[in-house]
Amino acid sequence: MNKHPVFPYDLPPASGATGGAETASRPVNRKTGIVASIVLAVLGLLTFFTPISVGVGMAYLLTAGLMVYGISQTVAFFRAPKEARSGWSLVNGIMLLLFSGFTLWSGLSGVYGTLQMIASLSYVAGFLTIAAGISQISTFFALQRASGSGWIMASGILNLLLSLVILANPVVSWFTLTSVWGIYLTVSGIALFAESLSGRRACHS
Repeated sequence: MNKHPVFPYDLPPASGATGGAETASRPVNRKTGIVASIVLAVLGLLTFFTPISVGVGMAYLLTAGLMVYGISQTVAFFRAPKEARSGWSLVNGIMLLLFSGFTLWSGLSGVYGTLQMIASLSYVAGFLTIAAGISQISTFFALQRASGSGWIMASGILNLLLSLVILANPVVSWFTLTSVWGIYLTVSGIALFAESLSGRRACHS
């Protein structure tokens, strides 16, 4: 604390007195950003150069995740009070269990079964994309006069086109999207690395 030459009370410390602590904490954030960027870039390169292995692994993970979600919904139905139970929740949980169980069993039965599992997931993704596109187009007609509604329409049309591509060739589309994710992760890692380095230089300057 510094004494004011006129007033008897103490003055708060100058802004430079606390700047050291803030500056000392910044390199830790920059190091975290650099580590995260390297991880993203490595994952992106692995995904891009080995799309088949990564695509198959993602299919198994998604199928297992659907099974866990179906189990959780079924258990939640029976644990909820009778007046709070929803029949749709039970039906959804059972359907997810049946779909994921059959798909996982089919995937573990051989190479052809794995392709069937990937095709099934691609079909699900395609129909979900159709639903998203229809929802966006209906939102556009409900908000025609709002600013930016044209982007909603464009997004809906793109989703419909993407769904047609996925449904036309589900297996190839699955691995193509995996490669696209690899490019996205790699570019994101490079951008984060450059941002972390520029932040470090600004901190030092």
